[in-house]
Amino acid sequence: MTLNNLIDLLQKYAVGHQQINDFGYGNISGIGAKGRDQVYPLMWVVLNPSRYQGKEMNYSLQIVFADLIYEDGKNELEVWSDQQSIALDTVSYLTDNPEFEFTTDGTANIDYFTEHDGDLTAGVVLSITIKDPNPLNRCVIPKD
Repeated sequence: MTLNNLIDLLQKYAVGHQQINDFGYGNISGIGAKGRDQVYPLMWVVLNPSRYQGKEMNYSLQIVFADLIYEDGKNELEVWSDQQSIALDTVSYLTDNPEFEFTTDGTANIDYFTEHDGDLTAGVVLSITIKDPNPLNRCVIPKD
């Protein structure tokens, strides 16, 4: 599985999830960047430093799930709860899917946030590692 394959898989998941209206990836600063109108709730994938070790490629991801909150913040707990449910849906999708050759490392962290700069949002950040057991293939090396 390449990085392109992984992002494509996550994007298809987001498009199919009935509680996610937007998808993106890149630096966290890309959320709400100029020229990009967000449609909430959104799923945003941040690529962390990843590691090849023991014949496995370990992709370290932070996946942001965010939605708008009211100015007075009265719905903040509801937004946290809803976004946590979506994050756990994602964990389930990535860990309990017999179609995938990859696995997770068996753990996932969820951090809660409220953002007052730019769009007034709240949500969760899911930290998860995807373990690809077959990242190497000498047959596809572009050589003569």
